[in-house]
Amino acid sequence: MALHLVDPNPIPDLDSSTAYTAATPPESVAADLLDEPFGGAKLSSSSVPWPGSTFLIRSVESGHMITLLDGQVVLAPPGGRGYIHWECVETKGWLGFRDCGSSSFLGHNGNGRLRCSAKRQDGWENFCVRMRPEGGYVLLMTHWERLWQVGTNLERGVESLAKVR
Repeated sequence: MALHLVDPNPIPDLDSSTAYTAATPPESVAADLLDEPFGGAKLSSSSVPWPGSTFLIRSVESGHMITLLDGQVVLAPPGGRGYIHWECVETKGWLGFRDCGSSSFLGHNGNGRLRCSAKRQDGWENFCVRMRPEGGYVLLMTHWERLWQVGTNLERGVESLAKVR
């Protein structure tokens, strides 16, 4: 699952040097989110995950957000109920995403399903984020000494967010 991280409060670029970069492909732009003000600020189209910033994590394929809804981590359309703001933090060099509503960390349980219940960033709440050449990011989670991609898992006809191979 490709992800797009959107920073609702982007850090201004204080570098006055000129740099030329390729335009972001239209399929990776969160156009539906750019038109609506959020907390008095416009959303940027994409941001590099960085500690100290808050992000909305959106699936490129579905446009749905990683959301904490009624204690469960789900992919939900923008504008619904639930918490969608994830504060990026760093612990021992690993990124972590803390829900701004509950102050709990995004992670996985023993079955590999995503959860948001840990009050501190430990081994199963560590993330690595890799940029994709075609736009967006791949969100990877640690499981012992391996990295697993975050994606969807179909179990008994129900789709859930989980670490997948």
